[in-house]
Amino acid sequence: MNIIKFNENFPDEVSCILQFKEQKDRIGVIRPTCGCKEHYWLQNKLRYECRHCHYRQSLRSGTVMENSKLPFLYRYIAIHLLTGTKKSFSAAEFQRQPGYRRYQPVWEMCRRLCDAMGKRDDIHSLSGQVELGNAFIATLIP
Repeated sequence: MNIIKFNENFPDEVSCILQFKEQKDRIGVIRPTCGCKEHYWLQNKLRYECRHCHYRQSLRSGTVMENSKLPFLYRYIAIHLLTGTKKSFSAAEFQRQPGYRRYQPVWEMCRRLCDAMGKRDDIHSLSGQVELGNAFIATLIP
């Protein structure tokens, strides 16, 4: 997806929240302690509430966004830039692009996203014939 299409799909924070909620609903929300899968959505609080124990859990809980107060839009921009380009981005560049003032939360976001992408790579492995473009491969010469 190019940057123009990205801006059309996610123009503001609300569109990111709605898309994230849609994805989380599709996967399923499970309460970790009671194991309940039945929840209802509290629109004004942006939280799920368990039908049995009435515990409220945020939309971010159980994801790489847990315990972070960065806006969803910042996360979506970071994910788009990390996955849509060949070059890497520093946390300082992510901080500069949206104009965020503090470095620490941006650095933690980048670290969590890279960790999640690394775990995904461990689960899915390539097989068969693999074609590489623009790659530098080091070999040992005996």
